[in-house]
This record gives sequence, structure tokens and C-alpha cells, in this order.
Amino acid sequence: MKFSITFSVTLLLSNFLQAQSPSVTVIKNINVIDVKKGKVQNNMSVIIKGELITDIVPTRRLETDGTTVVIDGSGKYLMPGMTDAHIHFFQSGGLFTRPDGFDFTSVRPYDKERQEGFNNTEDYLRRYLRCGITTVADMGGPLSNFKIRDSIARTFNGPDVLVTGSLFSNVSNPKLDLTDPIVVKTVTKEDADLLLDKLLEKKPDYIKVWYIITPDFPAEKGFEVVKHIAERTHKAGLKLAVHATEAKTAELAVDAGADILVHSVDDQVFSDQFTKKLVTKKVSYIPTLIVSSNWYKSGLGKLDNHPHELRWSNPFIYSSTLEPLWIPEDKWPANFKGLRSSGMVRSSKTTDSIMAVNLKKVFSSGVNVVTGTDAGNPGTMHASSYFKELEAMKRAGLSNAEIIRAATLNASTLFNNNKGLVEKGKTADLLLLTKNPLEQLDNLNTIEIVVKSGRTIPADSIVKETPEMLVQRQVVAYNAGNIDAFLDTYSDEIELFNFPDSLMAKGKDAMRKIYEPLFKNPGFKPVQIVNRITLANKIMDHESLVYNGKKINAIAVYEVKDGKITRVTFIR
Repeated sequence: MKFSITFSVTLLLSNFLQAQSPSVTVIKNINVIDVKKGKVQNNMSVIIKGELITDIVPTRRLETDGTTVVIDGSGKYLMPGMTDAHIHFFQSGGLFTRPDGFDFTSVRPYDKERQEGFNNTEDYLRRYLRCGITTVADMGGPLSNFKIRDSIARTFNGPDVLVTGSLFSNVSNPKLDLTDPIVVKTVTKEDADLLLDKLLEKKPDYIKVWYIITPDFPAEKGFEVVKHIAERTHKAGLKLAVHATEAKTAELAVDAGADILVHSVDDQVFSDQFTKKLVTKKVSYIPTLIVSSNWYKSGLGKLDNHPHELRWSNPFIYSSTLEPLWIPEDKWPANFKGLRSSGMVRSSKTTDSIMAVNLKKVFSSGVNVVTGTDAGNPGTMHASSYFKELEAMKRAGLSNAEIIRAATLNASTLFNNNKGLVEKGKTADLLLLTKNPLEQLDNLNTIEIVVKSGRTIPADSIVKETPEMLVQRQVVAYNAGNIDAFLDTYSDEIELFNFPDSLMAKGKDAMRKIYEPLFKNPGFKPVQIVNRITLANKIMDHESLVYNGKKINAIAVYEVKDGKITRVTFIR
């Protein structure tokens, strides 16, 4: 993608990690998306000084001086940055991230999984920013999440991070504890006070309750404790988020003082009376439509292979759902074996339709609906799952304008963070797009520039994959059988050789002729990477695959240059 920048003074551009805000930046001739009205203001100029939008004027009235950097946005669109209002940093999105669900700890120790996930935090944040998400809200995790907010996220110009810390609940979840628990059992007010005191010292952005129903602990039994937590939360000037997926629990949560319902209710359609209560009490609703079915799909090794995920998910994590193919079945947990033998994905005819009906109903009634994915849960990848959530909201009956409002202005209303509009006085968290997302939702994928806190960042500079990451993304696309995503990892001048230097094919057209029939073959099977050696820009993979019913072992040596695979040498 290309964009035109007119410089009034000489400006040395470094990569976005060291980018410095000019004194004034103007985006001129731009079509501004008014997400409140769902309309476009044509041919405007947006003036940014420091972190703020200081004015918006028709371009014909624009005046600049020698200290102004001018970006020509002719024919393009400007909208607010988006928010994912429900993620979990302690989870990777991979198959092994929740041993309380699928317990593969005999294969992959959970402490190793958690540590690698924590180490991936910056990678997740970069992917969020590249997908147009300028704010993320972690809805429950270990106390180490405060380090992500207060330290890691501030080392580069990435998304704003909001966190809460450990969850209050009537149940514990010891499989996730390690030395920094995710869930703390709080069945008395005294229990709740102990955790609240601990969290408030760290200045959380909100508090969250995991309101769970069990045969021995009906929702009514926990009401007084939740109410007590709400009262102390509000006294501290914070909002209370509550996990409540049943209608009864949700109603009690709202009566207790919940400000945010962080999941869809999936057991019955909301009554008109309850919907009015949500509006009256100004409760925000985060539907998280796709996360439940993604648990099933990840267990089955049958993720959707959505083009957005093939391009923007962390490729190592995305690959994890296929790893059980090469793990002996005697190491599979019992519930995983049962799921694999059934082959059934959660039905979309009951629970999902109730969630969709409730979403449409609350939005139409004026409830503040905010987009969130619950990313980090198995099969719901950080950043790349966001567009799939938007598509699910579309299937539920929301218009493009309503979906964009839920992702921007409504999120800002929830978190009160001076964002969500392209408006004078607002923080300049903005997206410059080549096409209008009000016309087609997929146009959200045409981001050319991200403006974060007033700093302009070329979108293609945000995620820098290592050569190994690129090769792994190629493996992901191969196993998905997606020829376009597969070829996207290769340069236009790609050369394939049989060892040592016998040319097999040159160029993407030649590769397409080789691989497209393979992907369409009914007997096509995923490739297993048995071993890998990485040396600078060269990756040597020992690959095991099935071709025409025969198992083949081969070595593939990949050479990477300028973010693309330029040469592959096969040793058979």
C-alpha cells in the first residue's frame, strides 16, 4: 500500500519505536468517519498537536506553517482506533493454555506455557495495534499483569492496556494458580476485603467477579458478597465487571451493582424488563460471541483458518491445535479423547442463536454494547480473532455502523478514556484506511497508517516477524490448505531447488501450479515439523508429510530476505 506524505520541513523518520511526535501533524483531504452518526464528513483536515486532536476544519480553510507535517489523505478515510474490551494476557490462545480444560501438562508443563505467554506480550500488543486495536482491556489474570500495563506496554508506542488482576469467585481454579493465582475464592465479605485491599494497592482499572453457579452454590448464595464487592469498588471510583452467562446470574449481578456484563447470556432470551434495567442502570454489555465455539474447534484441531488469522495470529500458537496429531493418544486427557471421538462443534442452532438474539435486543434498546473477544482462550487468538468477532456481530443483525460504534465510541464510553471519536479535544488514536468500512466491514482491513497518541505509524512497520516466524506462518498456511496465504509468505521471485542446485520452479505462478492441486487433494494431510535449526535468515526444517498415501521425510532449507521467503532447497 502507498500513501502520500508532504513534508514542510526535513524530517528524519526512524522506525516507530523511536518515532517522535512533530509539533503539529495535519491529515488533509481526508474523509472523516463520524461513528456516532454512522456518516462520513468529506474533504476535512484533522490537526493533531501532541497527543490530542486540536481541530477539524474543511480542507479549503486549512492553513499550515513551516513546522507542520502534512499527510495527504485524499480518497481515504479516518476513524477512531478500536478497543478489544475483553482479553486475557495469561492465556495464549493455543491448545495448551488452559489445563483446567484440556490437561496436557504431561506433554507441556503449565509453568512453561505461562512463562512463554508472558514473554509473548509485546508480540501480542504489536499484533493488536496492526489490526487497528489501540486499547485492550484484560479481564482477569495474575498480578504480573500489572507489570504488563505499567512497564512492558510502555516500552514502545503500543496499545493502551487496562487490567484488573485476580478474579473474585465462589470457586477456585487451582490448576491455573502456580504462585500467582488467576481466581481467588471469596465466599465471605472478609475474603473479598482481603483481595480488594491487595488489588487496590496496585491501582486496577476495574474489578471483576467470576460469578459461577454450582449445585452447592446457587447464584443467590453469592449475592451479598458480590454486592459488597460492588459497593467497595464504587467507593474506590472503579467499575465492577461480572462474568455471568445465565439470565438469573446476570440479573442478580446487575441488582448487586455490576457495571459491565462481560459475556453473553446464553440460556434464555432477555425479558423486556431486564433490558430496560440494563439501560436505566447504564450497564455495558460485552457479548464475546465466538469464544465458546472456538474452545471446541481448537480441541478438534479444526479452527476456521480465517484469512485474517492466517495473516495476523502468532503462527506458533495457531499451530498448537494440530500438535495432538503427533502426540500419542495415551497422553490425551479423557475429555479431549471424548471430544475428538464425537467430532462435534458446539451447535449454532441453540446457544449461539440465543446470544445473537440477546445482542440484537440489547443494542436496539440502547444498551452500551462494547466489542470484546475473550482472546487468549483456546482457539481465540490475540488480535487476529477481533475481526471474526465483528463478523459474528454482523451475523447477529448489527449494521456496519453499529458494529464500528461498539468497537470505538461505546468502548470509550465504558472506559471513559477520551477516545472513540475523531473530534476536537479527543486523544489522537486513529486509523487511516484506504476504503470505507461503513460500506463494507472488510474494509477495516485496509489500514495504511495507525495514529497512536498523536504519533503516525505506517501499518506495515508495526509487526516485524523473525525469519522463523515467517516460515512458521508458511507452515500454518500450508496446513490450512490456503494457497493465497501460503504464497503470501514468498517473494515474487521465489526459487525452489532440489539439492544441491537443480531448479524445480521459479515465481509464484509456478508454485501455485505445484501446490494448489495438492491442497485440493482429498488425501491432503498436515505437515509435521519434526525438528528445526535456525541460523540467521536460514531455517532448516525436518518435515514429515503424507503424499499420495505415502509418508515422506524431507529437509527443507528456507532463505528469508526482506520479510519474504526467497529460496527453498529440498533434500529428500
